[in-house]
Amino acid sequence: MKYPKNEIVWMTYYDSAGALQFFVTSKAARDYYFLYEVREDQSYVKLGKARSPRDLEEKYDVNKKIGVEP
Repeated sequence: MKYPKNEIVWMTYYDSAGALQFFVTSKAARDYYFLYEVREDQSYVKLGKARSPRDLEEKYDVNKKIGVEP
C-alpha cells in the first residue's frame, strides 16, 4: 500500500484477523496528525486531523472498531 505523499506514518491499527484498518500520519513538523481508514479495496480515506493521535483514537472510536477495548 502506498501511504500519502510527504506524510510520515506513525501508528497502524490492525483488526484481530491482522488486516490493516486505520493508520495515523503527520507532516515532518508533527503539528497535526491525520487519521485514515483503509477500505476493502486497499484505498484509504482521511477521517480527520488533531493535535495528537490519542485525540483521533477517541473521536473516531478506533479501538472499538478494531475490537480492542482499552
